[in-house]
Amino acid sequence: MMTEKELHNMWYYYLDLEKDLSDSSRYIEPDGQEKVYSFEFRKIIILACTECETAFKAICEAVDNTKKRGSISDYKTIILGKYPKIVDAEVTIRRWHRSIKPFLGWNDGGLPWWTAHQNIKHDRGSNYNEATYENAAFALSALYVLIFYLYYINIQEPPYEGEYISSEYTPPFLICKPNKKLPDFE
Repeated sequence: MMTEKELHNMWYYYLDLEKDLSDSSRYIEPDGQEKVYSFEFRKIIILACTECETAFKAICEAVDNTKKRGSISDYKTIILGKYPKIVDAEVTIRRWHRSIKPFLGWNDGGLPWWTAHQNIKHDRGSNYNEATYENAAFALSALYVLIFYLYYINIQEPPYEGEYISSEYTPPFLICKPNKKLPDFE
């Protein structure tokens, strides 16, 4: 189990990464340019996916009470076994003017943003063009969803709303309950 402090620290780190993605919109308009790639997007993808892996491990530990290291396929089996509706979790990226489901298709195959992360991490030179705004947005959105799952699993209350990525899973005001629960917690 993650402590409340650990969860809050993960959320604050997410907010730092979210700000980095938001700041990138000062230089490119995401809508129509989602395939633009850069060192900044590479950094966001690598850092967001590193945090996703931490979140995957924490969710798996909560599900089967083991602390073993695993691969994305191990995480997929455990997480989808307990939380199959994670594939339906949806977020809105305000500046991109899109709602996305970062885990859509995971039950049928891989995650394109995770594959991009692996390609960038293991062969930066040849795969630099995969460090796109789109992959950064999906990786960060996946982290957002995973953190919300961890909040529901560990303390039953979601964090407050981010500024760049939003969802119906957060309360509209600090003193209210969210409009909607994550798909596996309805």
